[in-house]
Amino acid sequence: MFQLVFKGECVPGTDLEAARNNARTLFKASLEQVDRMFSGQSVVIRNRLEEVQAEKYRAVLKKHGMVAYVQPMADARPAAASPAAASPQPKPPAAPAPVAQKRGAAPQTEPGDRLPVAGEKVDDILSGSGLSLAPVGETLAEPSEVEPPMFQHLDEWSLAPAGSDLGVERNLPPPVVPDVSHLSLADDDASDRK
Repeated sequence: MFQLVFKGECVPGTDLEAARNNARTLFKASLEQVDRMFSGQSVVIRNRLEEVQAEKYRAVLKKHGMVAYVQPMADARPAAASPAAASPQPKPPAAPAPVAQKRGAAPQTEPGDRLPVAGEKVDDILSGSGLSLAPVGETLAEPSEVEPPMFQHLDEWSLAPAGSDLGVERNLPPPVVPDVSHLSLADDDASDRK
């Protein structure tokens, strides 16, 4: 496994500001992230790559004016020189989760491990599309202040009473009130209950 390392170096003939702008656009990075990338310290751009993938990423960065280095990862196993080692080996079965792990707890992963959420070929698909993914927690849009709307002539406005119909005036006939004058309430005599 290989990693792509960037040390803030530009391709000869490339202006530093142009390379910084290219990095900001290419990685959709904030100014602080670009400052960290160009600080002169080694920054791992991608890890856990096959050598061919790492070389593709290095070529893209070079095209955008940045010098990157493909380095073997420290925990990567060296490839054996025998032809038998070059043939694909079946993957060993995954180790069972430890019994002491708490129920509902998230599984422990090493730094740089990724879950195959969208499949194994995501890097191949994204490398040809020009699309990229921002890191987790990255702010995709800078917050902006929205001015409150200015209402003019509020003195001419009023509130309608509760229950009012707003909008179209309806021409309804007046409600019909029934004649109840011939009705009365009388107590039932105890004699009727017998």
